Amino acid sequence: MGIVYFIGAGPGDKGLITLKGAEKLKICDVVIYDRLANEELLKLLKPGCRKIYAGKQAGSHYIKQEEINQILTEYALKNNIVARLKGGDSFVFGRGTEEIEALNQHNIPYEVIPGITSAIAVPECAGIPVTHRGASRSFHVITGHTDTGTGLPVCNYKALVDAGGTLIFLMGLSNIKEITGSLLKEGMPAEMPAAVISGGTTEMQVVLRSSLRDIGKRVTEKNILPPAVIVIGETAAYNYVYNKNAEKDGIACSKFYKKKAGIVATEALMEKLKTGLEMENIECVPVCGMDIFNVVTQELEEELGNIEKYRWVVFTSRNGVLIFFETLKKMHMDIRRLAVLKFAVIGSGTKEALAGFGINVDFIPSGYTSAILAKELASAMLPGETLLLPRAVKGSRELTVILEQENISFKEIKIYDVKGHLLPGADRLDELNSIIFLSTSGVKEFARLLKNKGKKLPAGIEFICIGDVTKKAAREEYGTEAGIITAQLNNVEGIINALREGSNA
Repeated sequence: MGIVYFIGAGPGDKGLITLKGAEKLKICDVVIYDRLANEELLKLLKPGCRKIYAGKQAGSHYIKQEEINQILTEYALKNNIVARLKGGDSFVFGRGTEEIEALNQHNIPYEVIPGITSAIAVPECAGIPVTHRGASRSFHVITGHTDTGTGLPVCNYKALVDAGGTLIFLMGLSNIKEITGSLLKEGMPAEMPAAVISGGTTEMQVVLRSSLRDIGKRVTEKNILPPAVIVIGETAAYNYVYNKNAEKDGIACSKFYKKKAGIVATEALMEKLKTGLEMENIECVPVCGMDIFNVVTQELEEELGNIEKYRWVVFTSRNGVLIFFETLKKMHMDIRRLAVLKFAVIGSGTKEALAGFGINVDFIPSGYTSAILAKELASAMLPGETLLLPRAVKGSRELTVILEQENISFKEIKIYDVKGHLLPGADRLDELNSIIFLSTSGVKEFARLLKNKGKKLPAGIEFICIGDVTKKAAREEYGTEAGIITAQLNNVEGIINALREGSNA
């Protein structure tokens, strides 16, 4: 017998799932997920986990509720760990109880892991509190759509009007005119503040504010799309957001107040950048993911087996550091054999990666380029010392050319390659203020992929590059030096500083 975890995915932002929910996703064998659950959460799943989409939209049911119940039951009876991933919370209009009743018929174990409901979180992230002393001492959550023949909500509108407080309608956008009309009919003031939040807590969030009388008309005029939360009450007029210049013609949208930066990087670096960019009120838009592919490591294993013949190991990226030590671990090699070595790196990011393995660098150049590294390291090395250089397949020839000119004995091993793939953000190029490149391979791969897809960058877009080598590659690929900012530090902090300085220029 297996077990089923009912996991609330939260209101949209992938970071708003609970820690417990995320941990259970990592161990499940099967996940059945809904339309409102952020698909980024599927990256938490272990390899081989079966993914079943059970999303529903008004008038278009991909899988009927009875079928979902059956799927949950069948997989659990086959000794699987099953995750039922639902947007918001499983017990807030999520039909979680119906699915649990189906499991109870077979005595299947289950656990409910609460999620942050959109009823509270979406208004909150739009600056609207659902309660406020002196304005709203209660809030009421109502479904805006039912499974009746008409789909209209079945409500006691008079009781809602008499109760006061904040009214929150979920799944009601298509019925907003019927909802507001019924409230007006029962005596709610026409000027009562109202708001509609579409795509709440995500980068697509749009907030429309108006009066109860006009909100339905405004939704149609502005083509506000589901999923959306409707808020009606005094607190709907509040706007507790940091930047209050967000509104234009009664509508607030991230594009009015947030700069957008396209990111070309590995997934790990994107996450680091996202945190830093959010602190600067800049939206991170992943446009191109960079994948690291290990090449045949036999040659690296052979050199590690004879590591004592070297006195220096040079790393030009954190990827090289990670693969080097992964290979060492795979070989069950005693790390104390590295005691005879000195380590040189380019950049603080690579330095930090090496420190993660308990090793402090012996040499870091005054400038983060291959040319400066080669020249300065050649002066620091003693006669007869030999150097091991594990790096990317497409590593700069400049480094090895200078080492040869300086008569340095070295062994270059190409241990990984980097390839790019376009991400959904590549469809939003016209919204971007800048593109961030963390490597020359990212510059070249993004240019290649755009060309293959027939896409072009908008005129006047700014480039933020780590180091002069990456800047040079960007100039060559895109034909201009104008609008290129170079980060002085070869890490995420350097990129953030460069963006900050560019914004203040």
